[in-house]
Amino acid sequence: MRGALNLFQATMLRWRSRHPYNAVHAARVPQALDAARLRSTIASALEDTGLTGYMLDAARHRFRWRGGPADVALDVVAPPGNVDEALRAGIERGLERRYVSDGAYTPISFEAIPDGAGFWLLLGYDHLVAGGDSAVTLLGGICARYAAAGPLPSLERHPARFRRMIARHPLQAARAIADLPRLALRARRARRPPGLEIRDGTNRFVMRSLGADVAAGIARAAKDLGATRNDVLMAALIRAIAGLKPPPAPGARRYEVGVASIVNIRADCAAPASRTFGQFLSSFRASYADPASAPLEDVVRAVHAESRDLRTQRRYMRSLCAIAISGLAWRVVHDDRRDTLYAKHYPVWSGLTTLVVPALWNALVPDSPAMPDAYRRGVSTGPLAPIVVAATFSGSSLELGVSFRPAALPAADVTAAVERFVASLEELA
Repeated sequence: MRGALNLFQATMLRWRSRHPYNAVHAARVPQALDAARLRSTIASALEDTGLTGYMLDAARHRFRWRGGPADVALDVVAPPGNVDEALRAGIERGLERRYVSDGAYTPISFEAIPDGAGFWLLLGYDHLVAGGDSAVTLLGGICARYAAAGPLPSLERHPARFRRMIARHPLQAARAIADLPRLALRARRARRPPGLEIRDGTNRFVMRSLGADVAAGIARAAKDLGATRNDVLMAALIRAIAGLKPPPAPGARRYEVGVASIVNIRADCAAPASRTFGQFLSSFRASYADPASAPLEDVVRAVHAESRDLRTQRRYMRSLCAIAISGLAWRVVHDDRRDTLYAKHYPVWSGLTTLVVPALWNALVPDSPAMPDAYRRGVSTGPLAPIVVAATFSGSSLELGVSFRPAALPAADVTAAVERFVASLEELA
C-alpha cells in the first residue's frame, strides 16, 4: 500500500528539513515495568495495526507502510530520583530526536521511565506520520495490550489526500481562495514574533499541571460566553504572550498579537482514529490589539468571532490554500529566507494544540481499562512560532506542555508568560 502526503504533511516535511519536527505523548501505566514484555507488546501492537516498514519518498511526497516485523525503538531509563524531571527531560529528548530525511526508517519511538509500582510510557513520533488523535489511540492500544488485552485491529494507513475534500466542497474552497487577500491584510496588522532572525531551532520543554477545577472553569467560561474551550485557551494565551515584547508605539502599523490553533479536520476527509492512522490537520489564526490590558472575556469574544463558523463553513480551507501557496514560494526563495517565510506571512507568537484524551484512549480496545489519570504531551515549535502550547484535557486535569526555542526567547521570559497563562486560567476556577 502506498500513500501521498496531504498539504499539511507536505508543509511539515519542509519544516523538518530545518530542524526535527516531532511530538511526544506520555501516559502512566499502572502495571510493573518488564522491559522484555513491553518490547514484545509494542512489536505485536505495531505489527497488528500495520504500522511497520515505513518508507518516505521525500522528493515525490509519497510514503508507504510495507508491514512486516516491527523494529522497536525502545529506551528504558534507570529509576530516576525525580520522576517529573525525568519525564520532562524525556519529552524534550523526543522533541529533539532526529529521524532520517528520506528512505526507510522507524518513525515511532518509545521510552519507559520507572515510577513506583508502575511506569511512564513515552511515545514519540515524526509528526509527519500522525496527528495527536492517532497517537493517543495507538498509545491506548499498546497500554491495553500490555495489560493482557488481545490483538489490535489493523488500521488503514494510506488515506486520500485533501483534494477529494476540496472537490466535495467547491463553494467553500472558492470562498477560501477569495478570502486570502483579507487574511493577508490582517497579517499586515500583526506584530511579528521575536527571534525571526535566529536560525537555531533547538527546543526546550516545560510542563504545568492544572486541576479538574481549572478544567471545569474553562468549560464554564466557554459556555457562558457562547464559545469553545479552545477559544478560551487561545484568548488566555494571547494575553499571556503579549508581554514578551513592549507594547507597540502609538500609531504603529503592526499592533495586534496573534496565536494560531491547530484544527483537526479528520471528520471531513478520513475515518475515525480507530480505523485510520494518519494526520489530518489545518489551522486558524486569531489576534487582538493590546491584549495585555483587555479583559479575558473581550479577547474570548474576538477569538470566537474568528472560529465561530470555522467548521460549518470550512473556513480552515483558507489556511490550506495559504500553505499550498507557501509550498510554491518555498521552492523559489533563497535558503536563508526559508526560516522566516512562514513567520513573516502568517505572524503568530505561539501555536496552540488542544486534545481531549478520554474519547480516544479506548478507541482500539473498547473494553480496555480506563485511561490513566496522568497524561503529558509536547509538540515541536517549528519555524512558524517560537512557542507551542500543547493543552491536554485528561478527564481529571488540564496538562500544559510548552515547547519553546531558547535561542529566540530567554527561558525566564517564557516562564513568565507561562505563569501569566496559568494565572489567567486559574482565575476561572
